[in-house]
Order: sequence, then structure tokens, then C-alpha cells
Amino acid sequence: MSKIIDLKGSILSLTVLKLYDDRFEVTRDALEQKVAQAPDFFVGIPVVLEPQVALADATFLALLVEFLHQKRMIPIGVRTEDEQIKEQAEYAGLAIFPNTPDKPARPEKPRAASSEDEAGLKSALMIAGSVRSGQQVYAKDRDVVVMGSVNPGAEVVADGHVHVMGTVMGKVFAGSSGETGARIFANRLNPELVCIAGMYQLAEDIDDQFKNGFMEVRLENDKLVFNPDCLN
Repeated sequence: MSKIIDLKGSILSLTVLKLYDDRFEVTRDALEQKVAQAPDFFVGIPVVLEPQVALADATFLALLVEFLHQKRMIPIGVRTEDEQIKEQAEYAGLAIFPNTPDKPARPEKPRAASSEDEAGLKSALMIAGSVRSGQQVYAKDRDVVVMGSVNPGAEVVADGHVHVMGTVMGKVFAGSSGETGARIFANRLNPELVCIAGMYQLAEDIDDQFKNGFMEVRLENDKLVFNPDCLN
């Protein structure tokens, strides 16, 4: 008999939406403004809701789920230990995740490289010039090195690190398959958006002091960290 389905465990990169206000209208308006900054980026992304306050309105999550669908986002669950919020989540058709911090991966013991390992090594994807507006580059299971710039309207996506020898002016995604140790390196950073393992930051949220000179971007404690001194 031929295989009909295959169900396997997987690690997906999810966007976490933290909620700090229990008023739906206020939350909706804040989301409207955020999505308007980069509407294409949010299309089709899976979202886990994480309320930081009690939700007195019993319809809050149901209304929020409907709004996210209107924005073509995909709410899949709620991370909470609050019983009332769990009831709302069940009513809204959301999965419930425990509100526990992610555990760091256990470091593997070093071992000698085998011929099988060497055969599977992938060199970085090299882009000789700049990535033009409207272009998208994807480096699957490896790093990407852009010898030029990433122009406005362009996207560079890598499962590993992203190295840009010129200026980042478009969108850059490192660790796109969930690798939290991935980093972004740029000779100059003035992007539309940077993202590592699903944690992103839009242009207006990046301090101007990080937009001049060489810059490293990494992920620490669910927050993007901008480090201009990584070469020192």
C-alpha cells in the first residue's frame, strides 16, 4: 500500500504576539499601524498569542483572531497559564501552549568529522553584486554572502548567517528555519526590516546610532541585539 500521509515532528519559526492591553480596540489599532509598515511580511505568518495581562472581555481573543485573519495572518495558539484565557482560547479555536521559557538547546559533544559529514557540507551562497528591488535570494541550509548591497524592496533570506559587504536597505532574514544562533553582518545597516529566527525589527524601531558603520545583529533572550563593536 502506498503512503497516504506522513506525520513528523518539526521545529517551526513562529511569531509571538505579546499583548499588554486588555482593550480590543486599542490592540487592534496598534496592530493596524504595525502591519501597515510592512504588510507583505506579515502575510501567512503563524502567530502565537501571549497575553501579559488578564483579559476581562470574554470575546477578546475571538475578535483578535478574526482581525488577524483579515490581515492574512494565521493565529495558531495561545501561550498562557491563565485558566480564563485558556477558556477563551478554546472558544476561539486556538491551541494552548504552556507559558514556560524556551529551554536552550543542550550542547552536543564534539566529535571527529566523518567523510559523511564532509560530503554534506555546503559552502555559502555567493551573490557577486547587489540584490535589486523586487529580487529575493534564499540560501537554503547555508549562509549567504552579498558582495554588494541589498537595495530597498529586495529580500535576502538564509537558514544560516547573512553577510552583506555593502549597505542593507531592504529586508534581511537570517536563521529562517529557526536557527537562533544565526547572525546578520553588514557594512552599513539601514534596512526596511531585519529578522533572525522569526524575531524581527522594523526600520523605525532601530536606533539611528546603529545605522552607521559595520554592524552585527544577533538574537539574545528573544530580542535582537545590535553590536557595532563585534570586530574589536
